[in-house]
Formats: sequence, structure tokens, C-alpha cells
Amino acid sequence: MGSDFECVVIGAGIVGLAVARRLSFDFKEVLVLEKNKTFGLENSSRNSGVIHAGIYYKKKSLKSIFCKKGNQTLYKYACERRIDHNKCGKLIIAQNESENKQLIKLKKNAAKNGVSLEKLNKNQINMLEPELKCFSALHSPTTGIIDIQNVMLNFVTDIENNNGKIVYNNKIKYLSKHQNTIKFTNDKKTSFTTKILINCAGLHSHNLAKSIDGMIQKNVPEVTYVKGNYFKLEGKSPFKKLIYPLPTSYGLGIHSTINLNNQTIFGPDEEIVKSIDYSVNKNKKETFIKNIRQFWPDIINKTITEDYSGIRTKVRANDFIIEECSKYGLCGLINLFGIESPGLTSCLQIGEYVNTMCKKYLQKNETKA
Repeated sequence: MGSDFECVVIGAGIVGLAVARRLSFDFKEVLVLEKNKTFGLENSSRNSGVIHAGIYYKKKSLKSIFCKKGNQTLYKYACERRIDHNKCGKLIIAQNESENKQLIKLKKNAAKNGVSLEKLNKNQINMLEPELKCFSALHSPTTGIIDIQNVMLNFVTDIENNNGKIVYNNKIKYLSKHQNTIKFTNDKKTSFTTKILINCAGLHSHNLAKSIDGMIQKNVPEVTYVKGNYFKLEGKSPFKKLIYPLPTSYGLGIHSTINLNNQTIFGPDEEIVKSIDYSVNKNKKETFIKNIRQFWPDIINKTITEDYSGIRTKVRANDFIIEECSKYGLCGLINLFGIESPGLTSCLQIGEYVNTMCKKYLQKNETKA
């Protein structure tokens, strides 16, 4: 039995686009379906825009593997396409001897992942960032920022140049196994079939998976929504590098980043939420100032205003989950769960990984046929 498409990707965030882009080089009839009016309107446009080095993650985890390689490939792609970026570097700071011990552990973990960090004392820190107050720091020279919107626009161009299609305002309402294909029906009650369907629905990926006919609910991981608010500094940026406290259980702490307009953005904080709401809580301002004051005392003489918020998905494994569902009887379905930071940095590598899965799946099924 034939199908209308070889590969369909649900979700046109940066990861969905990166996956579709890679598939479009090797497969015909690649289709991306997006429920919003254009690409990247959710997580992909609501983060810090940081290219990470691969410091924090457990050795041999997907986050560790993809981030380390992705750091290199994303910078290379940005240079080839003349996408605006700034490899400004980052300082992870400690405020006392106890936190300094945690920095040492972090440095060892980074080394396990093949990431080299330089330990700095107060004098060295003062030379790099005179306004920064801390006990010690780790310097990550390969951390930077990038124009995410332009990255996604280039991915869209690659997909369309390879005869792929992106359809917006198209929400999937029903998915089911249909002989040796997957049948999907949109909110306009139009149905098609595909050999492979890739669930890159981001914040909604677990709910989409649960709605698939034949998917056993316990096989979908539990997902927690973590909301992060961002505040913007009015006036000149005090730092040239990104400034990060030690990581927390749910994120990387309220940090100081710069954008490509050299504006300073503080955030995100961490708040467990049940639903998706992007309004920024103005009442968090004093908490932000209290946190920032620890490493930049002059914040008390400055003004910060609420800027934007983002929501990320956390899974219990604290790693990317990319799963081909043949073992559940849903052959041709690939689910992506928990694709949070470092999803931007890892997007090209995630594309490579999923592309390899798709080729292996089709080769295996062609052999059977």
C-alpha cells in the first residue's frame, strides 16, 4: 500500500524545522504541519537564544552528545549563512567557598563531556568583568548567542528548496495506524497517510501522543511545565559575557544574558505551572533584583522591566526522549519529549539523529516487503 507522504513532521518550532530540513535532503514529500499561523511562535521564540557548550549534562546522555557537537555545527551553519551571532563566552559564578566546590564538580563534569573550562580567581574575573561581584568563576569560551529567528528562516528556506512543504494553521485532531502507514486527520477533517510521522509538537507533544489511537497512556512520559519570566535592563549593559549562577534542579538559575542589540536580559526564573500562559508576573521584580544583586550590586540603582516569558517541558529522566514506537505496535511513529535547553544548540544534531532513525526504519521495512 502506498502513502501520500514519506515523512510528516508535526510542529514548526526550531527542532521540528531542523528535523524536517535534514529529512528533506534524503526523502521526497516531506511535510511539516504547524497549528499556528507561522513557525516558531512558542518555545523557539521565548528563550535566552544561547548556544550552550555542553557543561551540565550527564555523560553519554543525548543532551551531552548533541550539545557538544551541536555547538560546533550551529556556529558553522551561522557562519555559512551569515546569521548574526556572538561567541561572547560565559562565566558560571560562585559566591563562597561552598559554591566554589560545586564549581569544581561542574568543571569535572564538563571535562567528562569533552568541554574545557577555565577556572578564574577574583583578579582574573575583575579583568574580564569589572562590575561582576563573585568569589570565583568558570569561563566557557564557546558559549554564545544567536539570532534564532534567522536560523529558523534559513531552515524554512532549506526545506522549501528541497521540495518540502510547510502548512500553517493546520492542527492535527486524530492519528491512527492504518495498515503499514499512519493516518492523520486535521481540524478541517482532511485525512492523509504517511510512512513516518514525527511528533515535534513541543509543549504539546505528550498530549498529541496520548491522543494517538493505540498509544498506551503509560508509555507517554509524565511532563512538567516550568515557566520562566524574563526582565530587561534599561540602559547600558554592565557585562560583555553571559553571567550564570550555579544550576538548580529545574534550570540554570536567573542569569544575565545579552541579546544581539547589546541589551541585558535577566532570567528565567522557575515556576511549575499546570497550563500555558505567557503573561509575565510583574510581582517577581523584587525577587529578580534580590537574585541579581548577589552578583551585580549596582542593580539597586538601575531599572528593570518585565519583558517576556517562556515555558519548557521537563521529564523525569532530565534528558531528551526520542523514541521510535514499533515496540508499542505503532510502527513509523517517532515521538520527541522533553526537548528543552539545550534544544536550540542541539537542533541540527537532533535532525541528524531522527534522519538516521527514519532511514533505518524504512530500510528494515523495505527488506521485509
